[in-house]
Amino acid sequence: MLTADLVRCRIKAGRLSLVQLKGKGQQTALELGARYLALASDNVGKTREQLKLAWAAIEVGPRERKVALGLQKLIEDQCEVQASSEIDTQALRSRVFLAAASARRGDPRGFDRNLVLEPIAGEFGIASSAIDDTLYADLPSQQVLTRAPGIDAQELLTRYEQAQIQAVLLRAVRVVATVRCLDVSRYRSLFRALKFHRLLYVLARDEQGYRITIDGPFSLFEATTKYGLQLALVFGSLLACDELTLTAELKWGKERRPASFEFTHTNSARSTSDEEPLDPELLRLREALVKQASGWTISANSDILELPGVGLCVPDLCCVRGGKKVYVEVLGFWSRQAVWKRVELVEQGLGARIVFAVSSRLRVSEEALDGVDAASLYVYKGTISARALLEHMNRVAG
Repeated sequence: MLTADLVRCRIKAGRLSLVQLKGKGQQTALELGARYLALASDNVGKTREQLKLAWAAIEVGPRERKVALGLQKLIEDQCEVQASSEIDTQALRSRVFLAAASARRGDPRGFDRNLVLEPIAGEFGIASSAIDDTLYADLPSQQVLTRAPGIDAQELLTRYEQAQIQAVLLRAVRVVATVRCLDVSRYRSLFRALKFHRLLYVLARDEQGYRITIDGPFSLFEATTKYGLQLALVFGSLLACDELTLTAELKWGKERRPASFEFTHTNSARSTSDEEPLDPELLRLREALVKQASGWTISANSDILELPGVGLCVPDLCCVRGGKKVYVEVLGFWSRQAVWKRVELVEQGLGARIVFAVSSRLRVSEEALDGVDAASLYVYKGTISARALLEHMNRVAG
């Protein structure tokens, strides 16, 4: 994935626009991409540092430098690598440095290097001549390429253009995406992706589809790289929709200048990608429920619950017992505003039986849904208790 400093863009009147590769510039990028990919294949079995030296030997003009660095970054991310040695290099370094310091204290005028290294080499089962190459084998630059990307220059360039938009989203305060899908399953896949990547979002029905308002990393109390990466990763699921209109409020550059960004996309090739899996924590919760939930069938949810004019939600789990369906939505990492939106949905007549599992960090009381038979708030501390959640599910099921 690209970083924001590798994005080719300009800002005019507060609007950020990407500099498109066209004509000669596009042809140059294709040629560079082809050469970089060929060098990656040629350097399989060699280190990252050797590959970068091979790339650096290719002359690039000032105008193409940022494109070149971006293409190299994407190729490097796609390479498979492994440590150049299976030896515990940290332990080896510690042993060598301590032994060398001890020997130097014993004879300040100097010491015999081989006499220091030979016994250590015997301890680690390597030749003393191999210690120099092994000392820093755990550094990224010394990792060995085991496989090069299996793509061509055209696909690399397509990924580069997408990666630029993803890098822009790393600086977002808020993102509003309006999507339209001809196939309902594509909506389910998108909503599952939003859940899987733990994004904070609000979902609303649009005239022909849905409008998704997503909090960006710069809307948080402290901008986090991890959250920004999750937002960037979900962009591929947005592109899979038949129509996408995206606007983003940004804080750009070191000065974090306010800027806006717009992007539209029409998907001519229908995507056949699989739906996102459940979050690992939800998988563990489902397994725990299955062990204790006698009579319940627990599965990942694919239903969209909507109350026209009020809002909608996409629960995480669908639980069925005796023909009665109870949904479970986990709101552990969300905001208090999202919880109150769910409470409003229920009070306005959502109709579905549902349990909202809410982290105590959000400072919401279970009494918020007292008197509502079809819904329940389960407030948990730390981790969700399958037994306590089952009590709420049984009460809602009646």
